[in-house]
Amino acid sequence: MNYEINFVIPQGPTGPQGLVGATGPTGPTSGLSAYGGKYNNTASNISLGIGTQSQVPLPVSMPNLNTTYATTNSITVTQSGVYEINFYSNVSVALGTTLTLAVRANGTNIASTVVSRALSVGTSSICSGSALVQLPANTVIDMAVSALLAVGVTLGSGTGASLTVKKIST
Repeated sequence: MNYEINFVIPQGPTGPQGLVGATGPTGPTSGLSAYGGKYNNTASNISLGIGTQSQVPLPVSMPNLNTTYATTNSITVTQSGVYEINFYSNVSVALGTTLTLAVRANGTNIASTVVSRALSVGTSSICSGSALVQLPANTVIDMAVSALLAVGVTLGSGTGASLTVKKIST
């Protein structure tokens, strides 16, 4: 024999509030912790000697965070980390030659940014690229051009050259 008993137990009053727990870890921050950029927006001429590098003029500054513009044509990163470097130039030459553009860190070419082009007289060429580079704090970044011959180089009108850095990791 089975019996079914059906009844309701009344609910008692709510108990006192418990203790507050520990604060959890801080969540990730949004946005970049360091960035900056420079560009040239006027037609500019650069006179190159044989096999010598000349700094690309970048007189106009972009918004920046944790980078500085201590010199006219460069960006100084103030924090160490992995940076994405983007660069662009629109160039033409007065004599047919091979022209090389590179982003430099403290005056030394960053190998992954070296771009060479064989150019004819009066023909414009776009040189651009992107690289991920580990940089120590206080590294000075700039762009430079060189050629196999002594030659005049012209940056195109509009934005003739630009250089940006973004810190993407520590």
